[in-house]
Amino acid sequence: MTEREAVGIVARPSSGIAEGLALKAAEVLRQLGVEPLVEAETAAAYSNTLGKLGTFNIERDPPHKVIVIGGDGTLLRAAIRSGSNEVVFLAVRAGKRGFLLDVDESVLSERIRDFVNDKYELVLHQRIKAYVNGNQLPCAVNDVVIFTSEGSMVRLDVYHDEEKLRERVMGVDGDGLIISTTTGSTAYSLNAGGPIVDPRLDVIIITPLNPVQLFLRPVVMSRSNRLSIIMRDESGPAYLVLDGQVKVNLRPGDRVNIYPCEVPLKVARFEWWSNYYERLFARLLSYW
Repeated sequence: MTEREAVGIVARPSSGIAEGLALKAAEVLRQLGVEPLVEAETAAAYSNTLGKLGTFNIERDPPHKVIVIGGDGTLLRAAIRSGSNEVVFLAVRAGKRGFLLDVDESVLSERIRDFVNDKYELVLHQRIKAYVNGNQLPCAVNDVVIFTSEGSMVRLDVYHDEEKLRERVMGVDGDGLIISTTTGSTAYSLNAGGPIVDPRLDVIIITPLNPVQLFLRPVVMSRSNRLSIIMRDESGPAYLVLDGQVKVNLRPGDRVNIYPCEVPLKVARFEWWSNYYERLFARLLSYW
């Protein structure tokens, strides 16, 4: 990385902690001879401070490296908005929670220096993408969720589509369904009774939400599998939600297709796999 290549900053809005860390990050970058650029939404949220710096739009012209400061939702939103752009994120936690963000304030300056100098492990978080009636939606890092929108029962069928074969995986009458990645296995899917899956595996987890069929259990399948989800004609309306960030209305008869996303989320990590499960369970305990 040359000295002239700018590094972007995205910060969670309405957070004094995130704002302070973003200002600190900008100062560290300047000390390293790197121009800090602030994402347009962040600049608007903190117009009196960060808004005075140069800006970029993460959807159209993101720099190759972007520092994300906030919680898991901040990173997930940045990932969705960045689309297929080749971006490497540095994930900085603003507060006590946020498992996907592994850099805290105590090591911020050191990690930014490593980030600028390419001294990190690049971890690829595989994603999935959804189509609704043929219309493509952004790729999801954690999960694609179908959930009742009016409290009425969602009735759907899940199929595994091969080239010359369609296999029915399950029929669900209940609150809906979660299709999660291994990264998302410790998020909503886990709350709904799904398993913790090692993120180094390339699989997806199908987790029914409160089905009346008490025998139904989560199913783990290869991420390369292609799924079709059909909303039955007698189903109530539902929402399809991507990573808690994008919401689409679903009606009876609608079809959702799930495919592997070709572009993973790229995150600069530091000792990410060291004591991974110990950190995971400690973080889960913090929600008690």
